[in-house]
Amino acid sequence: MLPNLKTRRVSGLQLAGKHLGPVAKCPPRYSEEDWDYNNKIKFRITCDQEKLAERIVEESRRVVDETKDTTKNWQREVEHHMRERTSEIRFLVDELNRQKKTAMLEDETLNTYRNRVLSAIEFLKEKSLAICKQCLILREGRIGVDLCDDEVDRSLRRELKVIKGCQGLADAALKEAEEQIRKLRAAMYLLDQDLSAKDKSLAIDEKNLKLKDFQHDLGKGQDLSKQHCQFSLTEWQAQTYENLEANSKALVSAGQLRAYIDLLLKQICEDMQNQTDRTNEAFERRIAETKHVKQCLENKHKDTMDHIHQVQRNMNELEKEMSDKQRAITLCQTRLSNRAHRPGLELTCDMVQDALYNELQALKASVCKLNQKLNENKASMRYLMHVQVMQEEEINIKANTCKIDEVDCMTLRQALKYASF
Repeated sequence: MLPNLKTRRVSGLQLAGKHLGPVAKCPPRYSEEDWDYNNKIKFRITCDQEKLAERIVEESRRVVDETKDTTKNWQREVEHHMRERTSEIRFLVDELNRQKKTAMLEDETLNTYRNRVLSAIEFLKEKSLAICKQCLILREGRIGVDLCDDEVDRSLRRELKVIKGCQGLADAALKEAEEQIRKLRAAMYLLDQDLSAKDKSLAIDEKNLKLKDFQHDLGKGQDLSKQHCQFSLTEWQAQTYENLEANSKALVSAGQLRAYIDLLLKQICEDMQNQTDRTNEAFERRIAETKHVKQCLENKHKDTMDHIHQVQRNMNELEKEMSDKQRAITLCQTRLSNRAHRPGLELTCDMVQDALYNELQALKASVCKLNQKLNENKASMRYLMHVQVMQEEEINIKANTCKIDEVDCMTLRQALKYASF
């Protein structure tokens, strides 16, 4: 403080002699110059400290005002960015919700198309294929010459081939539909995850926007200034747009698949209906041909029966005629026998005797002719009876074929209606 005064100060205790104890001395004395100098120094120090305090107070006020402005500016900027951020998140949330709603509608629609394909597959299996195979099995019940490889059999085999081809296309479409549903639901899951995260982020930012520094329930915030974010804004936007793009691609693929399924089911209906119509037409032609042949056989059978009756009547007439000729022969022989008993010279070969001999020969010749004709009529009767049996067998075969084709097969095939799936 006053170094020159320190040099003039004397310690308060000194030794009086070698064997004497310390003796108290009087306090040091200062001069008036020292007193005046010390007062001036103290006043100067006091003034300096007061000025320093005033300057510090002014600077503190300035710093306070500056920090208030800085804080308000930063708060305004942060709130501005937060509002922009919430607007951006809300826009993306709306877009995600719109895409999700569209995806849910597409999922329901695609599931409906999947059920349509399943219905087509079930109809082809339970109806078309079963009826076609049943018709082939039933037609194996034909007998005789009717068990032939006709146009109906060939049409049924073509129909069976068409059914299996349509089943293959429907099975492939079903697998594609199930795979597309899986992809669409995977995209919807990513949208749900993104929506959940953005809803939480939006709630946090909206809550932060409502917070003010004058509130008493702010709590104790942690200093996370040194915590680094894991992802950049570009990565955040890229992930969201990637999810939206994946969902859009899934929607486009689903729409294309639905169009393909519509076209496929329509083509299946047309192909199956055309083939079914061709097979039914073959059945109808075959039934008409069989009925025509059966009717012809029945007409011929009627004619054959008429001929049999005619031959039977002719045989009866021939037998009656032969019986008459036998009586005439007996009469002629009796007369010859009686004339053989003429006496003596009366036993001459007169004209009567010659006439009787000629009559007998003529009668025998007539009997031979009649017998020959009778044998011919019997042979014809046997042939006609054989033809009758053959005709009845053929009629029964044709009746069996008509029953199989018209009653059994065509009744089953009435269930084959391919309006739509």
